Amino acid sequence: MYGWQIFDENGTLKYDHSVIMSHWIGSFDIPFVTRPGWSHTISGIPFIGGTPYAFCVPNSALRTPAGFAYACTTPDILVGSDFIRLSYPSALFNYPDDLGVGLALGGLTLHYGVYNA
Repeated sequence: MYGWQIFDENGTLKYDHSVIMSHWIGSFDIPFVTRPGWSHTISGIPFIGGTPYAFCVPNSALRTPAGFAYACTTPDILVGSDFIRLSYPSALFNYPDDLGVGLALGGLTLHYGVYNA
């Protein structure tokens, strides 16, 4: 939680904006993606009471599959009225073409929620 609070000289809370920043709704672990064409849709998300947000963080519990080089690249994220669609464009798997091993993307955790109104 972020924000601020204002108290009067008697210690009485006058204004409380410490909870206006965001409301976390959920998360999704994005697996390692090693083939073009991967997509996933999370449906039925109650994006109410604010503006939707989504962001990715690395999942340190995962290990890169043998025979692959890892690129920490977020997927394309489309946020709808009650869903999030994740996808990795096929073109990402064409570059770089001199790795000598396969390319692994993903391995991230997506967090989503709403910035409160």
